Amino acid sequence: MKKPRTINMSVDMNLATDIKCESCEGLAFRSCFLIKKVSAVISPNGQETIVPVETFACNSCGHINQQFMPTMVTEEK
Repeated sequence: MKKPRTINMSVDMNLATDIKCESCEGLAFRSCFLIKKVSAVISPNGQETIVPVETFACNSCGHINQQFMPTMVTEEK
């Protein structure tokens, strides 16, 4: 059995750009989940399914930046 190959990369994080909350400009984010319901009609196994989709929300205000929204999620108006 082959061992997975690891690549060691040294990146100067001082050169990286901070991502800020679009709502409050907070810098800390937490992992959260959007929940999607897949109807039995389009589900591969023919059964209604609940699917968690991981994303990130602002730790201060709870806002989810547009860049963190999965492409299959549309914003409700």
